[in-house]
Amino acid sequence: MSIYANSRYIASTVVTLPDQDGNDVQAIVPSSPQTYTFNYVYYIVTSADQFRIDQLAYYYYGDATLWWKIGDANPEIMQWDSVTPGTMIRIPNA
Repeated sequence: MSIYANSRYIASTVVTLPDQDGNDVQAIVPSSPQTYTFNYVYYIVTSADQFRIDQLAYYYYGDATLWWKIGDANPEIMQWDSVTPGTMIRIPNA
């Protein structure tokens, strides 16, 4: 298992552990959380949106796999599949 350079887990460690059947599986052990600040712009969800976080990442970053950056910047949003119109979403470093 390799961790991609643009992954949120880039500073993490990959370990091999036994699963419930005794087979070796690889797992990512996240690094300790770091306090940080970032610049961002707001995106306001409208009723015309067919909102998906990966599409928002593609629009702002040109890469849908970077959706996690938006998720990390908005920890108060727990259900990304049901974001209501009027919700303000922070888009970091856009």
